[in-house]
Amino acid sequence: MVIIKNPLIIACFIGISFNLTKIGLPYGSEQFLKILASTSLPLGLICIGASLQPSTLRSEKRPIIINSLSRLLLMPLIAGIIGFLLELNMLELNLLILFFAIPTAPTAYILTRQLNGDSQLMSAIITLQTIIAVITLPIILSLGLN
Repeated sequence: MVIIKNPLIIACFIGISFNLTKIGLPYGSEQFLKILASTSLPLGLICIGASLQPSTLRSEKRPIIINSLSRLLLMPLIAGIIGFLLELNMLELNLLILFFAIPTAPTAYILTRQLNGDSQLMSAIITLQTIIAVITLPIILSLGLN
């Protein structure tokens, strides 16, 4: 029942419906939605920053660190192995690894809050992953399998 309330799932169903029926968006709404979409990331980051409590970083150290390191180091490694096994070309392999090396999207915080999850923990995870990614992303990019 929770899946039905998930705003991301609802938006996907609406988008799929518009696409399959070839109805399209009402006249003039496309530009409005583009402007609205361009503001969503900064607003999400502001929400994360406003909700971040340093006490959460201290009290939930272990799960935050495990999650961050798994996301930023282990997932790119697994993606690289799978890409290698699928015999992807170098560009595809590098893109796959890079895609899995980026931190969790800020929308995860918004969805966690919307679905009554632990938004404080998610805020701390996103913050730490973003900080760690400043170090891990250049390393992963420099290791590009040329």
